[in-house]
Amino acid sequence: MRNKTCLSLILCLSAPLVYAADGLTSEDIHNIKQVHEKYRQAWLAGDADGVRAVFVDQPVLLPHHGDLPRVGRQQLDRFWFAPGAAPTKVVTLNLTYEEIGGSGNTAYVWGNDTVSWVASQGGVERTVTNKGTYLNVLRKQSNEEWKISHHMWDDPLQR
Repeated sequence: MRNKTCLSLILCLSAPLVYAADGLTSEDIHNIKQVHEKYRQAWLAGDADGVRAVFVDQPVLLPHHGDLPRVGRQQLDRFWFAPGAAPTKVVTLNLTYEEIGGSGNTAYVWGNDTVSWVASQGGVERTVTNKGTYLNVLRKQSNEEWKISHHMWDDPLQR
């Protein structure tokens, strides 16, 4: 009897932990993957508005190597779409989903990424490829659409 009481208590106490770890529906997970695919396709198409569209109104970018956070749409624009910056075209962007989790209106996704872009400056084109990791926090909006609220990425140190 004592073992059954202990087992019941353990199950009751662990139920919220199971829910928190597995609180997204299969539809949520599908829609979250779609957000990442829209993000990927927008970059490949050179569609700055498409990139902006997958983010909340006040996104937080946490760039690699401890660079300062960029908070808000205006700072996102300055970081990725600065006027007068050398023309840059993303030619490869691959994302993996190592884990998708969350509960309610908040989700997270982390994985690996590979990105290549061509930068033009002074008539010279240079291709850069980077492999790294990313972590995104997403929020479900009042219209049930998922959007990225926080985007963090990193890449290996040069050795």
